[in-house]
Amino acid sequence: MIGALWTGISGLAAQQKALDNESHNIANVNTIGYKASRISFADQMYQDKIGKGAKILDAEKIYTPSGTKATGVAYDMALKDHGFFAVSNKTSTGTSETYYTRAGNFRMGDNGTLQDAGGNEVQGWAMSPITADDVVSTNANVNVFTNDYSNLIATNIIKHGTYIESYSAKMTDYSQVNKSDLSSVYSGYGLKSQASKDNDVKELVKNYNAALSDYNKNSSASSQEAVAQVSQINFLGTDITKEKSKLTVYIDGTPISVEYQVRSARKADDGTTDLTAIEASQIATYKALADEISKRTGYRAYTITDENIDGNTETGSAIDSFESFDTFTKSTKDKDVLRGMIQIEGMIPGKEFKVTDPSEDSGSGSPVFGSVNGTTSRTNSKEGIGLGGLVSARDALARAISGNQRDVYTMNELNLNGKDSYSFKFSAYDKDLEKTINFGSSINVSPTTSVDSVISNLTSGTSPSVENFNKYFTAQNINGNLVIEAKEYDIEFSSELFADAETYVASASGSSYSFSGQNSILSNSQTSYTIEVDSIVLSDGRTIPAITATGGTINSPADLDILKGKLNDIFANQKATDGTSAKMPYTADIRNGNLVILQTSGAPAANFPASLTINKVAGGIDKNAEASGRKGAGGEFLEIKTTLDQTSAQNSLQLRLDTLNISDSPFGNFSVDKTGLITMEQDGAKFIIGQVSVALFNNERGLLAVGDNLLKKTTESGEPTFNINNDRTSEVVGGNLELSGANLSDSLVNLMVFQRAFEANAKSITTADQLLTTLIGLKR
Repeated sequence: MIGALWTGISGLAAQQKALDNESHNIANVNTIGYKASRISFADQMYQDKIGKGAKILDAEKIYTPSGTKATGVAYDMALKDHGFFAVSNKTSTGTSETYYTRAGNFRMGDNGTLQDAGGNEVQGWAMSPITADDVVSTNANVNVFTNDYSNLIATNIIKHGTYIESYSAKMTDYSQVNKSDLSSVYSGYGLKSQASKDNDVKELVKNYNAALSDYNKNSSASSQEAVAQVSQINFLGTDITKEKSKLTVYIDGTPISVEYQVRSARKADDGTTDLTAIEASQIATYKALADEISKRTGYRAYTITDENIDGNTETGSAIDSFESFDTFTKSTKDKDVLRGMIQIEGMIPGKEFKVTDPSEDSGSGSPVFGSVNGTTSRTNSKEGIGLGGLVSARDALARAISGNQRDVYTMNELNLNGKDSYSFKFSAYDKDLEKTINFGSSINVSPTTSVDSVISNLTSGTSPSVENFNKYFTAQNINGNLVIEAKEYDIEFSSELFADAETYVASASGSSYSFSGQNSILSNSQTSYTIEVDSIVLSDGRTIPAITATGGTINSPADLDILKGKLNDIFANQKATDGTSAKMPYTADIRNGNLVILQTSGAPAANFPASLTINKVAGGIDKNAEASGRKGAGGEFLEIKTTLDQTSAQNSLQLRLDTLNISDSPFGNFSVDKTGLITMEQDGAKFIIGQVSVALFNNERGLLAVGDNLLKKTTESGEPTFNINNDRTSEVVGGNLELSGANLSDSLVNLMVFQRAFEANAKSITTADQLLTTLIGLKR
């Protein structure tokens, strides 16, 4: 009878646990991602083939997928099949423990990471930190998207075998700063109008998008950079000699023509050769045709000269013809332009164009045809493949939007008078070194009247400053102007040009001084001048002390008249040594374009000094504001690549775009695809920022439930398995949550079953107790 009592008690205990488990299921009927538990009963040990009751072997979770409900909340996620989200409970001490859950009601935490409702950080493959190689910017000071980058160019996601990339490119609104190139500086040298720059950008945006699309389709293809076509044409110059004659060339069947540009005879730019009117007109006409070609979308044209491979001047049959060994040099110098050669460069890499029939038409109806370079000295176009094609398209677009920085000094600014010496100072930002390179000492330029001599000073020699100059810049003589240009579009530099101090002395001639070098005195926008005059003894015995450098300063005279007025102010406002006013017996005047200082008529007799000195103080020279600036449309270009390495270790997923160094604005539109790939969209640009990982277990029923919708791995469950790109795991459904796996109807039925079982076990105990009481009574 006692055995029956213990058997009944074990049954009561087992049914009580079953009731507890079912109550727990009912309590979590609305818990997101909850999986119902079921009790596994087992009979207990046997004695004489009679069992000793029941026990609970396990309360096991039933990991069958439940239904989902759409919530519309971007951060919500549901798993459609087997698998678990991994979350990490990180403490303030830096330790962490990983748990697993089916509850996908996530959110952005205070620190910007993706977290569950309990503040645990969701784990997955995080975006790799952005490096300098991931950012292409035409502005060295900007490497994240700001509000200035208002125009989206392209955005695309590229999937590779074990990693994913997102490319997003934007540009600033250049419409307010886009301007035509200054014709007086750039005629014959790639001159672009405002409209053609705008059209170039639009065409290159299409080309960049096409290259990005091709790369997306063929991301595993071998990389090959695209090459832009460069062609040369040559005119004979025999029939371009009078009004109404014209030059014509066909590009892809479209004629481009200019009429004869009438010019007068003049001195050539070498300063010695005299040009006839026809020669001067031909030079202007060749440049005009190059300019007309440059106005067309996607082209730049330059007047050029060719040289032998050894650099010597061509002779014999090589003159006015193309050879395979030709090298071509862009030049706007008169003698070179007269060769009649023009180079046409395609701005769109990989795009082929056909150049035909360069001709001169005198109006007779029988044009004289020149030639098109058909030798290997030309450059044929070559299509880009894969990443190389994308890089080529991007660089071409960036050059069109922004272009290489150019500082221009015209002859008006330089005023190369053969007397002034100059000092150039430079600094450049090196993106590879990620710092600004200061050249150290300035580059000195000796007095000269030639722009070519200035260029030689800047580029010749072995000093560190010259070596740095040649590393980052080119210096060119374009139409007699000094043009300093960065070699790459992403080099930002500053230059400062100073004219050194100079002294001008005029000796007395009779009773006047003449400064024959007044043009030098007034050149180069120096900030101040001083005049030095020896002390003067007047006829009444009073003495005017010497005027020294501190005695009178002439600030920024713009022309001779201003300088004259400044000098007369000084002469009229002096005092004698006794403190009385004493007008100096001089006056400054302009006679025959020359600054003259005269003894004043009727002034007290004075000792006329033997000489008079004007000191020009060293000062900065401003570059030409209209011609300087960026070569392109004047905007800025920025491309940012984000990378997700799916072979990297699991980590928390950061969502803030400012923390990720993508944008100065932290938030965007969150979305997740079926593979758990997280993108953040901001102003149309999509960025890959992470991927939620899905963990699989060999024995998911071996996981240990610890509360708060969390599960813990055990030796019974084994280690979690993660597949690249969550391949062959559960599909992630964004904007949805998994419903509870508890079935209220089943649980209520089970409650009644367990209740009846409990009552029956209680009955077996009372029955056994009654029998035991009867037996005890019989014994008594």
